[in-house]
This record gives sequence, C-alpha cells and structure tokens, in this order.
Amino acid sequence: MSALDGSIVNIALPTISEAFDISTGLVSWVSTAYLLVVTSSLLICGKIADIRGLKKIFLVGFVVFTLGSFLCGFLPVALNSFGALIGARVVQAIGGAMLAAIAPAMVSTFIPIEERGRSMGLVVTFASLGAAAGPFLGGLLTEFLSWHWIFFINVPVGIGAVILGARVLPHHQPDAGRTAGFDAPGAALLFAGMMTGVFALNMGTAMGFTSPLILLAAGAALVCAALFVFHERRVEDPLLDLRLFRDRTFLYANLAVTLIMIAFAGSAFLLPFFLEYVKGMPTFSAGMVMTAFSFAMMIGGPVAGALFNRVGGRRLTLVGAVLAALAFVVLAGLQPETSVIVVAGALGLLGFAIGLYVAPNNTMVMNKVGAEKRGMVSSLLNTERYGGQSLGIVLFELVLIQGVLSIVSHAGVTSSSLASVTIDQKLAVLTAGFDMAFWVGAALAVLALGFSFLVKEEEVPAEMGEEVPAAVG
Repeated sequence: MSALDGSIVNIALPTISEAFDISTGLVSWVSTAYLLVVTSSLLICGKIADIRGLKKIFLVGFVVFTLGSFLCGFLPVALNSFGALIGARVVQAIGGAMLAAIAPAMVSTFIPIEERGRSMGLVVTFASLGAAAGPFLGGLLTEFLSWHWIFFINVPVGIGAVILGARVLPHHQPDAGRTAGFDAPGAALLFAGMMTGVFALNMGTAMGFTSPLILLAAGAALVCAALFVFHERRVEDPLLDLRLFRDRTFLYANLAVTLIMIAFAGSAFLLPFFLEYVKGMPTFSAGMVMTAFSFAMMIGGPVAGALFNRVGGRRLTLVGAVLAALAFVVLAGLQPETSVIVVAGALGLLGFAIGLYVAPNNTMVMNKVGAEKRGMVSSLLNTERYGGQSLGIVLFELVLIQGVLSIVSHAGVTSSSLASVTIDQKLAVLTAGFDMAFWVGAALAVLALGFSFLVKEEEVPAEMGEEVPAAVG
C-alpha cells in the first residue's frame, strides 16, 4: 500500500496542477511533503514501536494513513485549497511512516526464523507489485473518475487492514524491562536534521546548491546530525543505538543496501527521461517499458526467499550485486539506436538483481538484533531506502547535467554556435551524459558487492529458539 501510494500520485500531478492552476514546481510539493515527513519520522516511529508494541503501531498507522487519504481527497475540494492537500499529505505521511517503519520488524517478530527469508521476499514482491500498479491504476482513476480517487482508493483497503489486523495479528509485548522513557531530545534532533537534509537534497537542484536557503538547510542538517550523535552516545535508551554499528556485519550490510538503494533510485529517475528524450517514446510506452523493472523485482524477491535457507543470505546478496553491476554496464552502453528490447532486458536484470539482494540483506540485518530493537532496526532500513532515494536522484541528475556540460564545453560549443548543432549530435551528447550516470550506478553496485563480501553470516542465528507469538482469530 505504501509503495502503491508512492507511485500512484506522481501520474496525477499534472491534473492536480491544472485543477488548482498552480505551477509544476508548486504541485511537486504533493510528493515532496510526503517524502520529507516519512523520511524524517521513520526512526522515531520504529522506536515507538519498540516501546508500545508492533501491533499497536500497525493499527494506529493504518488508521492515520486511511484518515489522511480521505482528507487528501475531500479537504482540497471542500476548502478549495491546495494548502489543505499538502496538510492532508502530512497526516497521510505520518501514518505511512508508521507502516513503513515496522514492516521488516513484523516479519522478524511474527514469522518463525526458518521462514523469514521467504517472508521477506514476499514483502519485496508486494512492494514491487504496488510500485508497478501505481502508474497504471493512477492513470485510470484520474482519467475516468478524478484525481481525488487516487487517495480515496486507500480508504476501503485501510479499513479492511485495520479490521483484519486487529483480529489476526498476535499481541506483541514490548520490552517489559525497559525503564528509560522515550528519547524526546534525540527525536527532535533527528527529525530536524532529516527534514533539513532531505529538503536540501530535494530542492538543491531546483534552487541551486549554493543558494542561501539550501546552504542554511544543509548546515542545519550537519549541526543536528553532530548533536544527535553526541546525544545518542550518552543517553540511556537511545533512539538509534549507535553501538550496533560496532558489529561489522551490521555496518557493512547497512552500507551495502544504502548504496544499492542510491543506484536503484537514480536509475529509476533517469531512465524515463532517456526513453522519452533520446528514444522518442510516448509517456505511456515509456511507462510500460519501466514496468519490466518492477515485474522482474517481483520475481527476484520470491527466488531469494526460496533460496535463503539453502544457500544463505550472503551468497544471494553477492549474486544480486554482481547482476546489478552487469545491468548498469549494459545501461551505460545505451545509444539512441539501441533496441527497446535491450533496454527492457537491462531493466529486468536490474529489477531481478534488486529483488535478489534486498530481501536476504534485510533478513540478515534483522537477525542481528533482539526483539527489543527490531522496530529501531526495521525503521533504519527504511530510512536508508528513502534517504537513498533522495540522494540517488540528486546524484544521478548532477552527473547527467555535469556530464553534458563537460562534453559541450570540450567540444567548443557556444550559445552562438548551438543552432548549427544537428539533432543527432545533440542526442549523442545527451546519451553520453546518461551513460556517465549509469557508470556511476555500476560503481555503486561494485562498492555494494565489496561490502557484502565482508559480511559474515551466522550459520545458526542466536535467536533460533525464540518463541514466535501465536496468531489469534
């Protein structure tokens, strides 16, 4: 549901822009506001789940997300206000953060350890299904009903999830021995640092990374990060236990998945532009080609889950990283005349690689911690996903722009001579810029491969005998 919401909204942004008669820059805040709040709230929600219990956060998260979805569709019309839509998206994002923060933790808590690899693969599968269905479903709802229905569609699903979750999910007893209270100062520092950092990344390309506001936001993020680390190392029950990173397997696995997420997000952002600008494909056709990634990822997740207990998570991540690097090498060789079949094949290989990588990596990370810290680590993994998304888009966009400018500068092209440049020459320069960005993706995948190689997987996790709560209903 979270993945569906992330992909279903973007397709309706042009329609929303026309409905409120606002610029594309302003309407982008429908997505930006959601991303800012979710990314900034994940670790906080994960810690609350460790204190209050996973089931409670699951139910409250769905209630808030469903309420926010209804308000997104209803309030903007009732009040005739675009600001009301942004406010409702903030409410929706708080619920979305609760749900995203605890997904891996729920698998680790409610599923027997011998089934966790397979279950984490199913999580990846359904997330991929939501991402794949979003643009198609969003287009149908926007065209044949109205843009409001991209939000209203969440309401019956959310109500059903709350009813089913209340009946079926086992009761999760949080750590009974916990004596310290919630780390409010750490939460405030984290929220402020993440909010300003993600804002600087997302708005830097539009406003300029040297603009006073972006520099101020980046500076504030760095100060908050330093204060957060200083505070967390001294508090009794930290929001994020930094001691976990002393375990090299935990550290390397988290670094590796962050690099994979950066590469994935950057390529997913640039490829539609390549298909439309270089290949000259219509938007709908480009979207259909992009679904090759999501559908292949839907295959990779279950394959990883089925093989996890046989070959181990480390080997699967190594294979996934190698396949991802190969996919980026193919993408880095794309030319205007490259067949769409080759593009779709490379996308499929990349999607399969990501599916093969993420599920076992996350399972290994979750198996490194006890039940009292699963919410924390689960939210950390999703923070890396959302943070990697922001960083990947900015990084790949900068490489593309700087690559094109560098080629043009070395060729001696000026504004006065630009008119004499042929279409084929322009496409060649643009393609070279895309290729540079995809080479960066290959380098990131190789770095992830190196970190995954350093991971030491436990043959028999320490919590093998841990009792799994019984389901009810």
